[in-house]
Amino acid sequence: MTDRSTYETMGLIVDVMMMILIIINLALIIVDWGFASPFVQDQMQAHVPALYTWYNQTIHQHFIVYDLAFVAVFVAEILVRWGLAIYQDRYHRWFFYPFVHWYDVLGCIPVGSLRSLRLLRLIAMIPKLQRTGLIDLRETYVYETFDKYRDILLEEISDRVTVRIIEGVQEELRVNQEVTDRIGREVLAPQRDALIEAVTHRLQEATAIAYDDRKDDFHDYLDEVIEDAVENNREIGTIASLPGVGAPVATLLESAISDIVFSVVDRLVTDVCRPENNAVLAQVTSVSAETLLSPKYDQRLNHLAQSIVIQSLDVIKDHVAVRQWKQRASTSSPS
Repeated sequence: MTDRSTYETMGLIVDVMMMILIIINLALIIVDWGFASPFVQDQMQAHVPALYTWYNQTIHQHFIVYDLAFVAVFVAEILVRWGLAIYQDRYHRWFFYPFVHWYDVLGCIPVGSLRSLRLLRLIAMIPKLQRTGLIDLRETYVYETFDKYRDILLEEISDRVTVRIIEGVQEELRVNQEVTDRIGREVLAPQRDALIEAVTHRLQEATAIAYDDRKDDFHDYLDEVIEDAVENNREIGTIASLPGVGAPVATLLESAISDIVFSVVDRLVTDVCRPENNAVLAQVTSVSAETLLSPKYDQRLNHLAQSIVIQSLDVIKDHVAVRQWKQRASTSSPS
């Protein structure tokens, strides 16, 4: 642990030193670029001739030497880090380092247009120093502004790309049945047992809840149906026509029939909803699933699956199209 901490501390010190050297080098490049302007030289000769002479003879005429001194340090640092990357097996191949850190390598070339890449090295070091706690730019206006517009840019780009991908998938589904066929064959079919089990449990729950809520209404309905059946039954009518006891006996028969039928139905529904009878209901569900998945219904199911997937993608596309950064801005803005 101590060796790791020491290694990280040394790496942090090197990063800070390299940041200072890059800042000095970039400042020197900017100053010399400005000094190369005829207007600046004329103004310096007119107002500060001694400074002009010193800078021209000491630095400007030997600028490439100074720059090569910085480049030598940068190249040495790259070689050391490259060797450490190979030693630590950080990348898949030993030669990947210069490709990953291409801006470091190209920035070492002493050409005007490539020297500016050294700024990328400086920018790339800031998040690392941020993570170590050496610097904290999160509360600064520049960082907050950059972070805000970076998130907006990334959201706009990712949303547009996502919407285009979804639209491409929808178009493919409309013109090609292979996807929906594969959904049925590779997604639904392997999950058949799980789907049957889920549907069985849902049927039991739904039946139990609905029956408990409507039991009294169902009893009244059975009474009404049996009463109509008894009234239209010739044998019961014959019994009811017997003088004296016919009507009471017919009424008792009607009540008995109603109670028996309701008891049978109540017991049937109760047994269906019991967990130990899952196998029976699962078999019914399985037969129904086999019927639905038979070739007779394949085309109909394909169209149904296609419609469900396309409409689901429409919902996702509408959600993706919502600009979250606008909602965050409206929420955070003072009312």
